Amino acid sequence: MPIRVYPKRRATAAPSPSLPAPEGALAFPPIPPGTPQKPPGVSLCMIVKNEERFLADCLRSVQGAVDEICIVDTGSTDRTIEIARSFGAVVIERPWRNDFAWARNESLALATKRWIIMLDADEVLRETSKPTLRALADTPAHFTGVWIRCFNQSDDYRGTGAMSHALVRVFPNTERIRFRGMIHEFVCIDGQNEGIPAINAPVEIDHYGYLADVVKDRDKGQRNLEIVKAAVDADPLDPFAWFNLGSTSFLMGDYETARTAFEKMREINGKAPRGFIANGHAILAETYCDKLGDPRKGEEIARAALEFSPHYANAHFQLGKALVAQQRFDEAREAFRAAIDDGKYAHQQFVVDDQVSIWKAHSEIGSSYVAQGDDARAIEWFRAGLKNAPKVQPLRLNLARALERTGDITAARTLFEGVFEEFGDDQSTIDWMNFLLRRGEAEAALAVVDAKQASMSEQHAVPVLTAAAQVAFKLGRDPLRYLECAAQRAPGDAEILNWLEGIYTERGDEERLLRLREQEAKSEPRTPSDFLRRSYQANVAHDFERALLLARRGIEIAPDHQHLRYNAAVSASSLGRLDEALEHLAAVTDATAAVALPADLLRANIYRSAGRHDDAVASIERVLAADPDHLDALATRASLLEARGDFGPAETTLRRLLARDPRRGAVELAAFLLRRGRYDEAARVADVGLTA
Repeated sequence: MPIRVYPKRRATAAPSPSLPAPEGALAFPPIPPGTPQKPPGVSLCMIVKNEERFLADCLRSVQGAVDEICIVDTGSTDRTIEIARSFGAVVIERPWRNDFAWARNESLALATKRWIIMLDADEVLRETSKPTLRALADTPAHFTGVWIRCFNQSDDYRGTGAMSHALVRVFPNTERIRFRGMIHEFVCIDGQNEGIPAINAPVEIDHYGYLADVVKDRDKGQRNLEIVKAAVDADPLDPFAWFNLGSTSFLMGDYETARTAFEKMREINGKAPRGFIANGHAILAETYCDKLGDPRKGEEIARAALEFSPHYANAHFQLGKALVAQQRFDEAREAFRAAIDDGKYAHQQFVVDDQVSIWKAHSEIGSSYVAQGDDARAIEWFRAGLKNAPKVQPLRLNLARALERTGDITAARTLFEGVFEEFGDDQSTIDWMNFLLRRGEAEAALAVVDAKQASMSEQHAVPVLTAAAQVAFKLGRDPLRYLECAAQRAPGDAEILNWLEGIYTERGDEERLLRLREQEAKSEPRTPSDFLRRSYQANVAHDFERALLLARRGIEIAPDHQHLRYNAAVSASSLGRLDEALEHLAAVTDATAAVALPADLLRANIYRSAGRHDDAVASIERVLAADPDHLDALATRASLLEARGDFGPAETTLRRLLARDPRRGAVELAAFLLRRGRYDEAARVADVGLTA
């Protein structure tokens, strides 16, 4: 996951002559004599808005480590200001102006102590960091800051720990040191393009802003996107601005924009050793391989990332994934092993996913063996990862699946059930339910669905409920309850609606049938099947314009959907748009599709309307080659042959139709004979039809 990073440069030695550092102090470069010093102490500076959920924990974590709290509030409407003042904070209010550096600098202007630590409300100072900050309070300051380590807590995977990155959040209090950048801002001296020089120190914080419910609640993606776009417009030659646009676009799922932005970052930056560049390459490699389906390009970019940072776990991890996608498994495992070894260098990285070296690479190695059918080796690697991270849900489920495949059912059951009872989330519920179904324990599987479906997300609840309906049906139980629950979650889902409609129609339940259709009408179609159902309904109602519009919208999602193409052709031909109808029919290329024969029949009728009788006959011949007894095709073939003047073959075809369907055949053949002036024969054929 891309996270916040800041451009930085390595610490540089201060000029001589200088003052010696006090005994026991942090290892700062010597300070020039006569450097003015502010009063000893540490000022906590913050910007906040509607942070009542986190702020108290943040301020409580720094008690005893800072001497004053300086806060700029940018428009809170909750208890944020009240909480801040309860901790003795100086609070000023400023209207938000889409500029993080400006807001942070407003808070710096309030500080009176020698050193500053900058935190966000959703960050907490680790207790082990307090002695370092207290030692810092009396340390002389110049133009050197302090690297800290930020651990980004995440629950993307249950029980997985945190990613981390290094950044300068502790620095001297001087008017010459200020933040720069509208977003993903960094501290610099006199507005320079590079960050302030800094030393390493054992200061660590935990960041809780990437927990899933927090991200959903804040929904700051669009706001951030507007700011990073403004930053790019303001300085289009700044590679960091393009990096921020790429990262934000990636997080919002706009992978094409992310690719373009990261490539621009690469182009502008060249080989310059900037802190964010390796991370940008790693995200770009993930974009190419995992999001855009180009693993070869992903491999190329991952290798480029390693040129900037040879021991970068994220880059080795993405390289391994790109190689797996190319089925180069031995090379992939070598890359994943390198990612594990990179854990020794995690503290040197500006941004790193710490979990890669702890368990993720182990999991990928195991999965690569699964792909090759070697569950025994896979189990070894899943267990190795669990030794480092015993609570990680994906590893436990991967191990359970592998154990089941090897026949160790008891161990697999224990794992599946244990993960389900511990987490009870969508994935553990699905895995436990499916295990029970595979073991023939259908009633127990339905009990799991009954207990958990209400708390599941729509994405997973709908297929689970649909599967439960199928299981109930096979058990001889009424599936209606599960289907109706699914329809409440997804009122426009065609597969559910088709099944429910059939049940209600069979039972003559007109009230529920009407309610079902009203509910469907209020919902938006989302899947190709949804658009197909709506398009079919509109065609039946002779609302051909709407039917065509719906079919077109479905085709935008699934251009090769044979049924949607056929429906579009039916609508277009009914509207007299024959060229468009033929274009859609040309896309019906699967001869085994259920609509292949109707498509050829429709094509034949369109050709006949256009006077292209030979093309029409060719289409009909394809239908009859697949189904010699196709009644509509026989009737159409006869009509086409007659129009072309091939009266003998036309009559032969009609007599085939008569043999297969005497009533219809008699009508068609009698009419043909009348047109040929053969009245007695026509009468005899008509009599055959009447007695059939």
